[in-house]
Amino acid sequence: MKTNTYRAIGAAFLMSMMLSGAALAARHHYQVIGEGYGHDRDQAYEAASYYAYQACYLGWGESTQEETILVEEFQPTTGYWYVKLAQGCFSDD
Repeated sequence: MKTNTYRAIGAAFLMSMMLSGAALAARHHYQVIGEGYGHDRDQAYEAASYYAYQACYLGWGESTQEETILVEEFQPTTGYWYVKLAQGCFSDD
């Protein structure tokens, strides 16, 4: 009878250890900003997307691939397109 009690206590202890580790892990969602210039709209968008992805990656995050274009404009003084976008990121503790 004591053996079954010890097994039950041991199993309960192991279960609590596994569940407490999962309870402490958290996922944080945040946004990073990317800006880019290009000869056309697509080049500017690709540059902004690249810089946003790099900012996410260098912050130990993973991209959600969700992007929101904040600014997209042609600048006549320079002849280049400018794009500013926000990209979703998340990181786990």
